[in-house]
Amino acid sequence: MAQREGSLEAPTRHALDWQNPKFYDEADLFHELERVYDICHGCRRCVSLCTSFPTLFDLVDESPTMEVDGIKKEDYWKVVDQCYLCDLCFMTKCPYVPPHEWNLDFPHLMLRAKAVKFKKGEVKFRDKLLSSTDALGKLASIPVVTQVTNFAINNGAARSVMDGVLEIHKERKMPEYAGRTFRSSAKPRNDFPVKPGERTPGKVAIYSTCYVNYNEPGIGHDLVKLLEHNEIPAVVVEKEACCGMPKLELGDLETV
Repeated sequence: MAQREGSLEAPTRHALDWQNPKFYDEADLFHELERVYDICHGCRRCVSLCTSFPTLFDLVDESPTMEVDGIKKEDYWKVVDQCYLCDLCFMTKCPYVPPHEWNLDFPHLMLRAKAVKFKKGEVKFRDKLLSSTDALGKLASIPVVTQVTNFAINNGAARSVMDGVLEIHKERKMPEYAGRTFRSSAKPRNDFPVKPGERTPGKVAIYSTCYVNYNEPGIGHDLVKLLEHNEIPAVVVEKEACCGMPKLELGDLETV
């Protein structure tokens, strides 16, 4: 039997039933949020993880009853908004995950809440825009557009406008865009003989990611040089697209 912290068994992850109409029932969602928040409040083991938990516990401690029933329902969203779905609470901390009878899956509940919020049309245009990484990257990689975009990113007046219109804080550090993407310029060598390692097949398929492809292609090129130096055959993955994590964090399950 696999061992894990705080439980006798490894966690069991149930499939997300996101195509069930009940999944988007807000009353049912809030009932489950209250149940889970109450369990978390009584445990507080995850306080050192993401900001969702300190946010929840502060809401409880500052409520009139100092219990979950004293929190305003609209403040439940403050906890949801702080979760970025890292899964650490489920995988490493929570003692009440399945197969425990309390069946607690905090990340899946947060994802459900985000999906409900997205379904209701309560997601900001800014978030929809910034989570469209492929579309933004392709646009910003056009030579003239690249120069304009990078100027705006580093210009105080332009950042003030972005702060006012898109609510992107003017002091928020934003990555510049490269004039040439990694995928359009990478030329890994695939002609080396395959030499399987002890734990590897001896060849590499490079998934560049949106950030390396559009913003920091140098990281990818360094990897290509490293592989070439060690005579490891490599190829760039064909038909690569965004992994979907930005849209997932937004609750846009249909797009993912």
